Amino acid sequence: MDNLVKQRLVGALILVALAVVFWPIIFVPGTEQVDDLRVVVPQAPPVDLTPLPEPDSLGLRSGQEAAAQSVEVQDVAFPDVDVSSDVEPAGLPASADTMPVAELDDARDRLESPAMDEDGLPIAYSLQVATMGDKARAESLRDELVSAGYKGYVKRMRRDDRVLYRVLVGPRYSKDELLPVKSAVDKTWRVESLIIRYLP
Repeated sequence: MDNLVKQRLVGALILVALAVVFWPIIFVPGTEQVDDLRVVVPQAPPVDLTPLPEPDSLGLRSGQEAAAQSVEVQDVAFPDVDVSSDVEPAGLPASADTMPVAELDDARDRLESPAMDEDGLPIAYSLQVATMGDKARAESLRDELVSAGYKGYVKRMRRDDRVLYRVLVGPRYSKDELLPVKSAVDKTWRVESLIIRYLP
């Protein structure tokens, strides 16, 4: 068979195959029904654009709206109260016990602000009561310190390959504040505590 005839037969077969594949896609109408999606947008609500009356010097509006919102209090019966009494209201300190504003400002100025380190963090100190390898014992000692009125806490640390738990009290901004605490803690728990720098 001649090569030219073979090529024509192969070309005819390819055209027939393409026609079989694409004929239904192009010329046969689809049976699927596409729903007509319609979005219903509601109408804009009516807006009252009438300007409100200007408020008076007290910030109140006059007119029917203010009258409708006002509450009648003329008919409310209040118990008789002696307004001329010099007794201070309950819950407030007596006048003689209050501190004048000038003295409060002076006391605030006398408060020492904590010293700052080179990073801008306040320098504070804690009392290291004990260092333990058992977390349960450290938390038990902390609970004893808290029940005795001290601000105790446990800090986890790592030394070499061991995990240790420090029991501390504090922090305080001055070492002098921790000196009486150190004496009391050392005497009560029979330890030799250390004052160290507080690092959060």
